[in-house]
Amino acid sequence: MKVKDLNIVIIGGGPAGLSMARLLQLNDFKNVMVVERDINRTIRVGGSSLDLHSDSGLIFIEKAKLMNEFLRVSRPEGESITIADKNANIVLKKPHLKIASKKPEIDRGVLRDLLVDSLVEGTIKWDHQFVSLNQLDNGKTEIVFKDGKTIVADLVIGADGANSKIRPYVTDMKLKYSGITLVEFEVENPKQLCPQVYEWVDAGLFYVLDDEKGFIVQLKGDGNLIIYLSCKREENWIKNSGLDFKNDLESVKTFIKKEVLSDWNPIFHNVVDNATFFIPRPLFSIPLDPMIDWKSNKNITLIGDAAHTIVPYAGKGINSGMMDAVELTECLIEPSDMQLSERLNRYEEKMHTRMLEVATDSMDAQEIVHNKDANTLLVDRFLGYYKYVKDILPYFIYSINYITDLFGFSK
Repeated sequence: MKVKDLNIVIIGGGPAGLSMARLLQLNDFKNVMVVERDINRTIRVGGSSLDLHSDSGLIFIEKAKLMNEFLRVSRPEGESITIADKNANIVLKKPHLKIASKKPEIDRGVLRDLLVDSLVEGTIKWDHQFVSLNQLDNGKTEIVFKDGKTIVADLVIGADGANSKIRPYVTDMKLKYSGITLVEFEVENPKQLCPQVYEWVDAGLFYVLDDEKGFIVQLKGDGNLIIYLSCKREENWIKNSGLDFKNDLESVKTFIKKEVLSDWNPIFHNVVDNATFFIPRPLFSIPLDPMIDWKSNKNITLIGDAAHTIVPYAGKGINSGMMDAVELTECLIEPSDMQLSERLNRYEEKMHTRMLEVATDSMDAQEIVHNKDANTLLVDRFLGYYKYVKDILPYFIYSINYITDLFGFSK
């Protein structure tokens, strides 16, 4: 059977799975299906924004022929960065440099809609909750779902996230707790309710790093602020805390202000007071060393967080999943007599090599955020030698942006 005639089933309709389906269909694969446990496309509204990087996510956008659509809904101004300490003293202000935009922002929900709309109608089978895989005598794989239905595939691509149920069929790698728990929350109408923080965010990212804790604020496309509060906690802290993060918001707010941010400036307490929900997330990753020894299955592979769960501090998770889709597609369409298993092996070798560096960078970024000298280390990471002129940097960038707008260089 020709590679492009394979029945390919992608399990998981997140960014990695949808990216994979888009590239396969663009390359004339005839039988591509995405199965997703969500009952429809509207049931899960995407949360924060993310930036697509020139060495990964934007490569996918280009190869997927979605650049025009992406530029219409992304925000290049999202690259501005401000860093403060817990007393609300500004440590660094780095405005967005229009002429050098490399990582435009896009809301997760908007990105998902963009990818869903790019697929052939009917590609996604909603409300399909995966249960198990069975290897058949003819070399194919039977996929069993909760409702008892089955699908037979020549190639199964697991794109079902960090808690992947496909991963055990490929490797015995286990998630490892990173030592950090993150609490996500959102503020609506921040321009009125949290004006100072809203100004500091400046359509980009605002970091408050102190006491080995992170308070990271980002502006969404709808004008709301999304906040990530992270600190060192034992793995079962959420369960053992006694807090009802979903139903008792006032108790959560009181706990955060008194126990986590007790001596922080009231400006940050005000942000907590205006939160509309709280979602606690213990952060996990896949240990680096076992990835090198990962042995592939002859017709099952993994992409995205299912293959390489990493901590989110370097912003490379979704970008890496999109790059997986690019590399796996390239291995599948490569003109040769290679068997499917050989093509999967080639992809996995490339992916492991790339992800070893990405995972290391992500863990380094986490250690910076939760270091007692976090502000100094983060300024070094963002500016390098430019840190010596950081006090005049905003004025320099504003001048460059004025010239850029005047002559239309950013258009």
